[in-house]
Amino acid sequence: MSNHKPLTHRVAASCFFFVCGFIFATWASRIPAVKEQFHLNEAELGAVLFMLPLGSLVGLPLAGWAVTVVGSRLINYLSAILYAAVLLFIGYSNSVVSLSVALFLFGFCGNVLNISMNTQALLVQEELYDKSLLSFFHGLWSVGAMSGAALGGYTMKTGASTQQHFGMVTIIVAVVTTVAVFYLIRKGKPAGSQKIFALPDKTLWLLGAICFCCAICEGAMADWSSLYYKQVLNDVQKVSTTGYMIFACMMALARLIGDLVIGRLGYKGALLLDGVLITIGLLVATLLSYPASVIIGFGLIGFGVATVIPIVYTLSAKTTTMSTSAALAAVSTVGFSGFLVGPPMIGFIAHQTGLRIALLLLSLLGLVILFLCRKVKS
Repeated sequence: MSNHKPLTHRVAASCFFFVCGFIFATWASRIPAVKEQFHLNEAELGAVLFMLPLGSLVGLPLAGWAVTVVGSRLINYLSAILYAAVLLFIGYSNSVVSLSVALFLFGFCGNVLNISMNTQALLVQEELYDKSLLSFFHGLWSVGAMSGAALGGYTMKTGASTQQHFGMVTIIVAVVTTVAVFYLIRKGKPAGSQKIFALPDKTLWLLGAICFCCAICEGAMADWSSLYYKQVLNDVQKVSTTGYMIFACMMALARLIGDLVIGRLGYKGALLLDGVLITIGLLVATLLSYPASVIIGFGLIGFGVATVIPIVYTLSAKTTTMSTSAALAAVSTVGFSGFLVGPPMIGFIAHQTGLRIALLLLSLLGLVILFLCRKVKS
């Protein structure tokens, strides 16, 4: 293989991580507008948001099977195109029912893309570089999320409609992925006698539990950070993407340097640091309740959640009982239940006690991560 091919494959795989984050943040940046459009309170919004992770979980078994049988290259491309297309469906939804259906499909396509692009990234990492790269790839997801949030803020400032905003993003995604797909690795390692469908073993359950706690915290930032920051400012005229932007920026930075941190601290040490940062970040953002403290807190949370999923995915791929994509799907099924449980749970608590208390209670999950990490092998 010529010297330029490893870098070419790495850039191509990076494009799909960027696109995935870009699409998700495009939706996240418009959540406050959707809340106002359909006149939803926090509990009702939480119930609608529940459909997205539900779709994600339903898509996981199919994703593991499809990537193992068909290959990550084709599934990467098809799921990315469909993910962007469903974004348009969300933009043109005119009822809570159609919005709920669109969010279910959005979650479904998004997690199929998640499994396929991580499988492709692990192929690049193991076959071409033989060193930790997954945190960097996830960093590109965060850069995409940051870019999507920035574009969302810009479109709201300029008065562009949700449909115009989502249509622009769909075109960008179609162009980028159509070029990048030709440079992905075509074939991975054969599954052999490894199972495509199987229950997680004890190690995968542990990794899934850590991912579960992280998913609730990360999902809370995506769904509620903009609304919380707007409440703290007490300014309904203020563009509300700032809270999520801070979180996304810090998560991107931490992931881009995450492989270096993992190299120094090991997987277990890095996870312990993540748990500490998540706990402190949530406490700072909610107990002080000033704009500056919220920004600092969201930044710490972003640093904390940044490398959890890359580490969990890397460790889960080491299993010898399943194919890589099946192991990722198994761990994700456990972990991504956090995205399923989080929105309605936080929405209900916020409706009863206020959003600040709901987010404050999430600091307990950082402590749970600390406890679980003690059993992880470095």
